[in-house]
Amino acid sequence: MIAIKDLDFKIPKEIKIGYDKRNHLSEYLKELKIDKVLVVIDKILEELGLLDNIWSEFDKNNIQYSIYDEIKGEPGIKDIDNALKELKVDRNFTGVIGIGGGSVMDTAKVLAAAGEIKGSIVNYIGTDTIQKKALPMIMIPSTAGTGSEATPNSIVKNEEVESKQGIVSSYLIPDLVVLDPALTLSLPARVTAETGMDAFTHAVECFICNKSNEMSDLYALKAVEYISKYIRRAVKNKEDKEARYYMLLASFMGGVAITNSGTGGVHALSYPLGGKYGISHGLSNSILLPAVMDFNSQAVPDKFIQIAEAMALDTDGLSEEQIVTKAVQEIQKLIEDLEIQLEDFKITEELIDDLAENAMQVERLLNNNPIEIKYEDAVNIYNTALK
Repeated sequence: MIAIKDLDFKIPKEIKIGYDKRNHLSEYLKELKIDKVLVVIDKILEELGLLDNIWSEFDKNNIQYSIYDEIKGEPGIKDIDNALKELKVDRNFTGVIGIGGGSVMDTAKVLAAAGEIKGSIVNYIGTDTIQKKALPMIMIPSTAGTGSEATPNSIVKNEEVESKQGIVSSYLIPDLVVLDPALTLSLPARVTAETGMDAFTHAVECFICNKSNEMSDLYALKAVEYISKYIRRAVKNKEDKEARYYMLLASFMGGVAITNSGTGGVHALSYPLGGKYGISHGLSNSILLPAVMDFNSQAVPDKFIQIAEAMALDTDGLSEEQIVTKAVQEIQKLIEDLEIQLEDFKITEELIDDLAENAMQVERLLNNNPIEIKYEDAVNIYNTALK
């Protein structure tokens, strides 16, 4: 008998895809009736001159705008609290644009909701804590990785608990997403690899986790297909326009899958690595992914058979068990091919215990994993992944 599920599928209202689409922002602002906009940017994009056309268009069309470029790395609670106090977004602007990686977009989303935030954002960590519409938002990713442009999440670093935490609200889903692959052409190979595997992790986790559904699976599996096909090309040749296009599209699809399914064990275990030890999110996910997938494969082998198909693996003559094993092995091989590795990180028994204890606090994500990850399991996964 086929199971029937009620679904509440969420996705940004409009998506524009194509090279140099960012240069038409003036038109998009008029459509959204934004006449005074805060633009949260990655300063590197400004230095590379990739935003010059935007500013020229704004000036030509008499659009009032202010630039905020103070996001350095993954933002902490104090960083965003200070930005909220300084900018007074709800009083001074009628819309917000985020142009950059996940940290920039996550910050922009919270700033757009400034009118609903009283006091520190630490009080809003959790799900459905923001319950009113934020200012109109446009998100323009400059990396093919986080998928933040499609999600209701804003991930912040909580220094007090030494981990990353999420503010999750459907009111943080952007009104418009602009996918312009031209912004990703300047990314170096290492960043392309790590952010690309971040997107791959989103897709795989969302596909196998408890909240997965027929709609989210469509996006997740297509993202697995595109990343498997194009990530090596994008890393090898940063100016491969076809590869960059499909990597950015896959990243967005992974974000849609996050919104409608959610991640699990990989992200739960990666949060302490980023929050306490400063390891980038993409790198953390990459090094944990094979070990967590090996652990999870016993629970949902049928899902891994579909992953193998999406990765275009040759499975002729293999048993179902062998296909599952091959899928996990190929994920490991993909990371090795991209030369992603953790460097200069001293592993001790005390560190592993500390990581596992912190990871056990990320219940929102652990509860979505297809099989329970206990403390002892987390210790074993960390030992395997960080060796």
